Amino acid sequence: MRPYCSVCRYPQKTCVCNAVTQICTPVQFLIIQHEKEAIHAKNTAKLVQLCLPDTPILSAGADEAEMAVADALDNAGSPAVIYPSPESTSLEKTPQSGTHDLFILLDGSWRQAYGLWQRFTQLHPLPQYHFSHAGPSDYRIRHTRSESGLSTLEAVAHVMKETTETDPAPLYRLQQFMQAQWQGPAAHLRRK
Repeated sequence: MRPYCSVCRYPQKTCVCNAVTQICTPVQFLIIQHEKEAIHAKNTAKLVQLCLPDTPILSAGADEAEMAVADALDNAGSPAVIYPSPESTSLEKTPQSGTHDLFILLDGSWRQAYGLWQRFTQLHPLPQYHFSHAGPSDYRIRHTRSESGLSTLEAVAHVMKETTETDPAPLYRLQQFMQAQWQGPAAHLRRK
Protein backbone atom coordinates (compact mmCIF):
# COMPACT_ATOMS: atom_id res chain seq x y z
CA MET A 1 0.00 0.00 0.00
CA ARG A 2 1.43 3.37 -0.97
CA PRO A 3 1.90 6.02 1.74
CA TYR A 4 -0.41 9.04 1.79
CA CYS A 5 0.13 12.54 3.14
CA SER A 6 -1.84 12.95 6.37
CA VAL A 7 -2.73 16.57 5.52
CA CYS A 8 -3.75 16.65 1.84
CA ARG A 9 -4.62 12.92 1.65
CA TYR A 10 -2.86 12.55 -1.71
CA PRO A 11 -0.11 9.95 -2.21
CA GLN A 12 3.13 11.28 -0.72
CA LYS A 13 4.72 11.33 -4.18
CA THR A 14 2.01 13.75 -5.32
CA CYS A 15 1.61 15.74 -2.06
CA VAL A 16 0.16 19.17 -2.83
CA CYS A 17 0.52 20.82 0.60
CA ASN A 18 3.10 23.35 -0.63
CA ALA A 19 0.67 24.70 -3.23
CA VAL A 20 -2.42 25.18 -1.03
CA THR A 21 -3.78 28.70 -0.53
CA GLN A 22 -6.98 28.91 1.48
CA ILE A 23 -9.77 31.10 0.14
CA CYS A 24 -12.51 33.00 1.94
CA THR A 25 -15.70 33.37 -0.09
CA PRO A 26 -19.22 34.62 0.79
CA VAL A 27 -20.88 31.51 -0.68
CA GLN A 28 -20.64 27.98 0.61
CA PHE A 29 -20.34 24.75 -1.33
CA LEU A 30 -21.52 21.22 -0.62
CA ILE A 31 -20.13 18.40 -2.73
CA ILE A 32 -22.15 15.19 -2.92
CA GLN A 33 -19.62 12.65 -4.09
CA HIS A 34 -20.40 9.33 -5.69
CA GLU A 35 -18.82 6.57 -3.62
CA LYS A 36 -16.74 5.35 -6.59
CA GLU A 37 -15.37 8.85 -7.17
CA ALA A 38 -14.08 9.03 -3.61
CA ILE A 39 -11.59 6.22 -4.23
CA HIS A 40 -9.94 7.94 -7.22
CA ALA A 41 -6.56 9.39 -6.25
CA LYS A 42 -7.16 12.08 -8.88
CA ASN A 43 -10.49 13.40 -7.64
CA THR A 44 -10.42 17.18 -7.33
CA ALA A 45 -13.05 17.50 -4.59
CA LYS A 46 -10.21 16.97 -2.11
CA LEU A 47 -8.38 19.92 -3.67
CA VAL A 48 -11.48 22.10 -3.25
CA GLN A 49 -11.64 21.18 0.41
CA LEU A 50 -7.98 22.13 0.89
CA CYS A 51 -8.61 25.67 -0.46
CA LEU A 52 -12.12 25.97 1.01
CA PRO A 53 -11.87 23.98 4.28
CA ASP A 54 -15.50 24.63 5.22
CA THR A 55 -16.67 22.70 2.15
CA PRO A 56 -18.14 19.37 3.19
CA ILE A 57 -17.71 16.40 0.89
CA LEU A 58 -20.64 14.11 1.51
CA SER A 59 -20.23 10.50 0.47
CA ALA A 60 -23.35 9.33 -1.31
CA GLY A 61 -22.57 5.82 -0.07
CA ALA A 62 -23.09 6.80 3.56
CA ASP A 63 -26.29 5.60 5.20
CA GLU A 64 -27.05 9.07 6.52
CA ALA A 65 -26.42 10.88 3.19
CA GLU A 66 -30.03 11.98 2.61
CA MET A 67 -30.29 13.26 6.18
CA ALA A 68 -27.03 15.21 5.83
CA VAL A 69 -28.30 16.83 2.63
CA ALA A 70 -31.60 17.70 4.35
CA ASP A 71 -29.66 19.29 7.24
CA ALA A 72 -27.55 21.34 4.82
CA LEU A 73 -30.68 22.56 3.04
CA ASP A 74 -32.33 23.47 6.36
CA ASN A 75 -29.29 25.53 7.36
CA ALA A 76 -28.97 27.36 4.05
CA GLY A 77 -30.87 30.55 3.32
CA SER A 78 -31.00 30.15 -0.45
CA PRO A 79 -29.44 26.95 -1.82
CA ALA A 80 -29.02 26.07 -5.49
CA VAL A 81 -27.74 23.09 -7.47
CA ILE A 82 -25.18 23.03 -10.24
CA TYR A 83 -26.62 20.32 -12.46
CA PRO A 84 -27.66 20.46 -16.14
CA SER A 85 -31.21 19.24 -15.66
CA PRO A 86 -33.91 20.01 -18.25
CA GLU A 87 -35.12 22.77 -15.88
CA SER A 88 -31.70 24.34 -15.29
CA THR A 89 -30.84 27.83 -16.45
CA SER A 90 -27.51 29.27 -17.48
CA LEU A 91 -25.50 30.43 -14.49
CA GLU A 92 -23.79 33.04 -16.64
CA LYS A 93 -27.04 34.52 -17.96
CA THR A 94 -28.79 34.80 -14.59
CA PRO A 95 -28.05 37.71 -12.21
CA GLN A 96 -26.34 36.08 -9.24
CA SER A 97 -24.93 38.69 -6.88
CA GLY A 98 -26.02 37.59 -3.41
CA THR A 99 -28.81 35.36 -4.72
CA HIS A 100 -27.60 32.07 -3.23
CA ASP A 101 -25.56 31.26 -0.15
CA LEU A 102 -25.01 27.55 -0.89
CA PHE A 103 -24.20 25.78 -4.14
CA ILE A 104 -24.47 21.99 -4.27
CA LEU A 105 -22.38 20.05 -6.77
CA LEU A 106 -22.67 16.38 -7.73
CA ASP A 107 -19.22 14.82 -8.02
CA GLY A 108 -18.71 11.86 -10.34
CA SER A 109 -18.83 10.85 -13.97
CA TRP A 110 -21.80 12.07 -15.99
CA ARG A 111 -23.54 8.72 -15.41
CA GLN A 112 -22.76 8.81 -11.68
CA ALA A 113 -23.97 12.41 -11.38
CA TYR A 114 -27.24 11.44 -13.07
CA GLY A 115 -27.64 8.63 -10.54
CA LEU A 116 -27.03 11.07 -7.69
CA TRP A 117 -29.58 13.46 -9.18
CA GLN A 118 -32.16 10.65 -9.31
CA ARG A 119 -31.39 9.60 -5.75
CA PHE A 120 -31.35 12.99 -4.01
CA THR A 121 -34.84 14.12 -4.98
CA GLN A 122 -34.84 16.82 -2.28
CA LEU A 123 -32.57 18.79 -4.66
CA HIS A 124 -35.17 18.87 -7.45
CA PRO A 125 -37.22 21.85 -6.13
CA LEU A 126 -34.08 24.01 -5.81
CA PRO A 127 -32.92 26.43 -8.50
CA GLN A 128 -30.73 24.50 -10.93
CA TYR A 129 -27.94 25.93 -13.04
CA HIS A 130 -25.74 24.75 -15.87
CA PHE A 131 -22.72 26.42 -17.46
CA SER A 132 -23.03 27.91 -20.90
CA HIS A 133 -19.67 29.71 -21.05
CA ALA A 134 -17.29 27.92 -18.70
CA GLY A 135 -14.67 27.29 -21.34
CA PRO A 136 -12.70 24.10 -21.86
CA SER A 137 -11.36 22.04 -19.00
CA ASP A 138 -7.69 22.18 -18.16
CA TYR A 139 -7.93 18.97 -16.17
CA ARG A 140 -5.87 16.63 -18.33
CA ILE A 141 -5.35 13.59 -16.13
CA ARG A 142 -8.89 12.22 -16.18
CA HIS A 143 -10.31 10.84 -19.39
CA THR A 144 -13.75 11.99 -20.50
CA ARG A 145 -15.61 11.99 -23.79
CA SER A 146 -17.53 15.13 -22.88
CA GLU A 147 -16.27 18.38 -24.38
CA SER A 148 -17.98 20.34 -21.60
CA GLY A 149 -16.78 18.11 -18.77
CA LEU A 150 -15.11 20.13 -16.04
CA SER A 151 -13.43 18.81 -12.94
CA THR A 152 -15.31 19.47 -9.71
CA LEU A 153 -12.64 22.00 -8.80
CA GLU A 154 -13.14 23.83 -12.10
CA ALA A 155 -16.90 23.86 -11.53
CA VAL A 156 -16.48 25.37 -8.05
CA ALA A 157 -14.03 27.95 -9.41
CA HIS A 158 -16.44 28.90 -12.19
CA VAL A 159 -19.32 29.33 -9.73
CA MET A 160 -17.09 31.55 -7.58
CA LYS A 161 -16.11 33.63 -10.60
CA GLU A 162 -19.72 34.10 -11.71
CA THR A 163 -21.36 34.67 -8.32
CA THR A 164 -18.77 36.43 -6.14
CA GLU A 165 -15.85 38.80 -6.34
CA THR A 166 -13.58 36.08 -4.95
CA ASP A 167 -10.56 35.24 -7.09
CA PRO A 168 -10.62 31.49 -7.88
CA ALA A 169 -6.96 31.49 -9.04
CA PRO A 170 -5.72 29.51 -5.99
CA LEU A 171 -8.01 26.64 -7.00
CA TYR A 172 -6.71 26.58 -10.57
CA ARG A 173 -3.09 26.80 -9.38
CA LEU A 174 -3.61 23.88 -7.00
CA GLN A 175 -5.11 21.74 -9.76
CA GLN A 176 -2.18 22.60 -12.03
CA PHE A 177 0.30 21.72 -9.28
CA MET A 178 -1.40 18.38 -8.63
CA GLN A 179 -1.32 17.52 -12.33
CA ALA A 180 2.38 18.40 -12.54
CA GLN A 181 3.08 16.06 -9.60
CA TRP A 182 0.86 13.25 -10.88
CA GLN A 183 2.52 10.06 -12.02
CA GLY A 184 0.27 7.69 -13.91
CA PRO A 185 -0.43 6.00 -17.20
CA ALA A 186 -0.85 8.08 -20.34
CA ALA A 187 -4.12 6.22 -20.98
CA HIS A 188 -5.73 8.30 -18.22
CA LEU A 189 -5.06 11.58 -20.02
CA ARG A 190 -7.99 13.53 -21.44
CA ARG A 191 -8.34 12.85 -25.15
CA LYS A 192 -8.43 15.87 -27.40
